[in-house]
Amino acid sequence: MTRLGDEPGDDGSLLRVLTASVVRVSRRLKVVLEGALVVALLLGVSGFANSDSRVELSVDGQVVSVETHADTVAELLSEQGVAVTDRDLVEPDPVTSLDAVPTVTVRHARQLQVVIDGQPTQIWTTELTVNAALDQFGVRMADAEFSASRSERLPLTGGRVGVQLPDQVTVVHDQRRTTVVTTAQSVATLLREAGVRLGRDDLVNVGLGREVETGMQIVVTRVDASTVRRAFTIDHAVVRRADPSSYEGVEKVLQRGRDGRGVIITRVVRHDGVTVRQRQLDRRVTRQPVREIVVYGTKVRPFSAPATGAEGLNWGALAACESGGNPRAVNPAGYYGLYQFSLSTWATVGGTGNPIDATPDEQTYRAQVLYERSGAGQWPVCGPLLFS
Repeated sequence: MTRLGDEPGDDGSLLRVLTASVVRVSRRLKVVLEGALVVALLLGVSGFANSDSRVELSVDGQVVSVETHADTVAELLSEQGVAVTDRDLVEPDPVTSLDAVPTVTVRHARQLQVVIDGQPTQIWTTELTVNAALDQFGVRMADAEFSASRSERLPLTGGRVGVQLPDQVTVVHDQRRTTVVTTAQSVATLLREAGVRLGRDDLVNVGLGREVETGMQIVVTRVDASTVRRAFTIDHAVVRRADPSSYEGVEKVLQRGRDGRGVIITRVVRHDGVTVRQRQLDRRVTRQPVREIVVYGTKVRPFSAPATGAEGLNWGALAACESGGNPRAVNPAGYYGLYQFSLSTWATVGGTGNPIDATPDEQTYRAQVLYERSGAGQWPVCGPLLFS
């Protein structure tokens, strides 16, 4: 095999080697050039796409379609000469990329002077109309009166609008609580508009001429003043007179009693049906009472003792021993009468009250009943005398 250099004088072999090398280098260069061309084409397409970006730009309600080379919202606004401040509304955020952002909205803030019920205040708003601006700051719109149309567009230079708000008050009357929205200037006018009629004596917690204010509570108290007549009874007296000629337990009415009558006249004042004050105007007796007179007997009835079977015993000797024969004898130890009964024993044999108030005959009869029931042992010391 012949190799390059073996035969320095062989020019044909050297030419063949050089030719092969040139072909290989040309192929490599072709690949590199083709790759560079692809990259250049891609970059060209990308640059073309950026230059053709189209965005809807809304500035204070005016919408335009623009082509832009900008990458972010901020760059777009700068490109279009739209200046913004911290008070202005920009959506989306200025640092947002424009990729996949179809619309950019800008609303410039404007200063609005609002005079509400005579009180001025300054507000900054990015809303475009009076109605939207006031709603943004919570101004109550229902039944309000405006110095400008609610739908009027606000200029960039700002503006001034007067608002006369209705007053919301609470009216309490006749056990009802009602919320009233009114533009009435006085309490009296408000009550008339609300259909609340005042009586001559009715009370209102605020003056009728007072100016109505939001949050006010008006309380109407119904006052009823009347004269009341009330009848009353005068009890009749009862007079009791003793009659020694009549037996005990006998009573007789000599004069029938009758109650008297009268009337009290009172001035009564009621607040919402509740009595708060009353004053007596007059007290009259229309019929005098008549006293009742009753007489009662004091004469002691004779005691008729039934037979006991013990009548034959010596009851006189027993009485003389127990009480010295005194039917009203009293022993401090609690024994009474001829036979010195205790009150409890006296009651067991049918006696009532105190033995000393009974006749001697009744005391003897009750002693005989006790003997028949319990024997002479009821009188331990004097009992044997019954048999003397």
